[in-house]
Amino acid sequence: MIKKTKYLIIALILFLGCKSDEHPVPNYRFTAYIDLMLPNYNKDVFIVDYDRYGNRVGVGGVIVYRELSGEYFAFERYCPYDEKISCRVEIAEGNTTAVCPCCGSEFLIISQDGDVLEGPSVYSLKTYHTRIENGELVIYN
Repeated sequence: MIKKTKYLIIALILFLGCKSDEHPVPNYRFTAYIDLMLPNYNKDVFIVDYDRYGNRVGVGGVIVYRELSGEYFAFERYCPYDEKISCRVEIAEGNTTAVCPCCGSEFLIISQDGDVLEGPSVYSLKTYHTRIENGELVIYN
């Protein structure tokens, strides 16, 4: 009985003492191919919800920012604070930040990290990998 109690106490300490610091946005595996010659995607900042094959991109869509150097940054639109699929961040006026209409968190999209500028979110926007392949933008995780 004492041995079982010790194991239970140790298990509780380990369970309650371990803090998960994972990003709250669900991990959704995808690879999306975006034709940059199409008018909707031939911009410095744009939103992608579905790729050319009709596949969903990200959990709630993706915001893409193109640097002057031609490098692309891709950010999940699903807000890391509100955690509701209906709370999707939008591109703010000026095209350098994105704002959640639900909680008001503002995120910097002109850097590859999607850092929080203000608001209640303690997490930055979830980022995805990008590359150019055969004239198309490939977004993946």
